[in-house]
Amino acid sequence: MERQTEDRTDSSRGTASSIRPRLKVQIEGTEPFFGPGVRKLLLYIQSEGSVREACVKMGLSYSKGRRLLDRAERELGYRIVERSPGGKNGGGAHVSEAGLQLLEKYERLERELTEEAEEKFREIFEH
Repeated sequence: MERQTEDRTDSSRGTASSIRPRLKVQIEGTEPFFGPGVRKLLLYIQSEGSVREACVKMGLSYSKGRRLLDRAERELGYRIVERSPGGKNGGGAHVSEAGLQLLEKYERLERELTEEAEEKFREIFEH
């Protein structure tokens, strides 16, 4: 019995090369407003051409998606999504130029922080 416990414990331990840090980067003003969820929402809006369809893809209610976008735009002071109301032409949405720039900067920040975290992780855990 004792041997089985030891085996399970040993096999559940990761080696330094199989484990890594994971960061969740958020940007905040008076409250957090931009992170992985809003990033993903913007990417889906770009591919789907619709806030509603982007929310469906994410499994997010439309009202929740709109609240996320509204909060980000309020904190930033500019539009990150341009919306056209529905009607006979169907409406639609796309990420604004400012939104694309924000997305690019966020992804760069996330990438660079992840690289730094991985380097620091190796320094601390592999020595």
